Amino acid sequence: MTLTLDHSLLWFYLLYIFLVIPAVIHMLYQRRSPQNLMAWTLMLILFPFFGALLYFVFGSRKFFKESRKPILEMATFSTAEPSNRLAKQLDNLLGANQISGATYGNHVHWYHDSTTIFDCLMTEIQNAKTCIHIQTYTFAPDQTGLSILDALILKAQQGVEVRLLIDSIGSLPLYLNRSRLKKLRQAGGQYAFFNPIFQSLINSQINFRNHRKIYLFDQTKLLTGGINLASAYMGHKSHKKSDDSKAWVDLLFSIEGPSTLHYQKVFNDDWFYMTEERLTLPPHSSESPIHNDGVIQAIPSGPDIQDNALFEAMLHSINQAQTHIRLATPYFIPDSAILKALVIAVKRGVKVTLITPESSDHIIFDLGRSSYMQEFSEIGGQIFCYQPSMLHAKLTIIDQEVMVVGSANLDYRSLFINHEMVNFVYSPSLIKELSDWFDGLLTDSTSYQPNGNKVRRVFENLMRLFAPIL
Repeated sequence: MTLTLDHSLLWFYLLYIFLVIPAVIHMLYQRRSPQNLMAWTLMLILFPFFGALLYFVFGSRKFFKESRKPILEMATFSTAEPSNRLAKQLDNLLGANQISGATYGNHVHWYHDSTTIFDCLMTEIQNAKTCIHIQTYTFAPDQTGLSILDALILKAQQGVEVRLLIDSIGSLPLYLNRSRLKKLRQAGGQYAFFNPIFQSLINSQINFRNHRKIYLFDQTKLLTGGINLASAYMGHKSHKKSDDSKAWVDLLFSIEGPSTLHYQKVFNDDWFYMTEERLTLPPHSSESPIHNDGVIQAIPSGPDIQDNALFEAMLHSINQAQTHIRLATPYFIPDSAILKALVIAVKRGVKVTLITPESSDHIIFDLGRSSYMQEFSEIGGQIFCYQPSMLHAKLTIIDQEVMVVGSANLDYRSLFINHEMVNFVYSPSLIKELSDWFDGLLTDSTSYQPNGNKVRRVFENLMRLFAPIL
């Protein structure tokens, strides 16, 4: 009996060394934040074998092998020097991280009504003459998603080049049942799933989800923002129930101009990564745009970016704020450095206003965010909970000088793990319009009130330890 027990302990320690020690060494090699190290170390201590398995599947922030996906190289088109103080600093910072400079002459419209957003997307699909390139996280086989897919099939039958790149986790139902997608392929279109689940489990890539939203038409017109292709985000008025109060609130941006070429470059690289098919960029006009407004800097982030350019730019923007920071995010689970910067901003006298949904679509994120919201509220940050429905919009405005819009949430996963795509906008008119829209959200929001239940508070603080791995 003793011999058997001794052998069991020996095998236990051997397995522990084989699984846990490599995970710890890999974490140290990646120079992670103390917060992230603590979360994963605690997981490995409490659940050594299950924790090690989780780490090697979900824990890496960058590719184990850099050759998995080439580092993005951004081209420069119609470079503009931003005019205000903060924008110039950000342009320099992002340039040091190999992110292309801001471009001018971009014609931008934005939409927030779910029906208008659906109509805008369908109009662009119907008007496309040569090619449609779509990259998204969620493509749901619901009434809205299938309407979009049918429109894409029709365009493919008409001879338009249709390429669809979908995240396999974000679009799991479509990934598991591809019968509709087969019709797209039969019509002449093409599709691919980003990091297919079973393949990704084997090569430790499943943690790297593609959260980018890129909808390109004829390589000249771009739709982007936080919108996925599903009924929760958009839909024809005939798809809606009589009570439309539950439609999610999000933003879609329509862009024409040199910034679209940056998005095309990102799409081309992501498409090549999954299909090994090389696509070419359209020729860039050397003529100066007629309008000098519409100054935008397109910023990809994720494992295919050399450094944490988006995180650094966000952190610098908060640190440089002088009067007001406006934040809208569905999931407020910030990195410790971002939270500390917001706390310091409040203490410096900057008015910081956060709008987040009363309840998000993921209860685990609601539990994970609570301790952050409570800490931020206690030092004087203004938090408002949007009441009518799920607020999925991502928006940051700093001093009316810089606005950040796109696919990235203000959480650890968006800032450090996911493939994301955002725009830093430096145009005063656009910033003013979105500032007014942000202020309008406040009329449908109530002030945040911390939960007084002590047991819940202990649990929420415990969840904070695991925030970096949510």
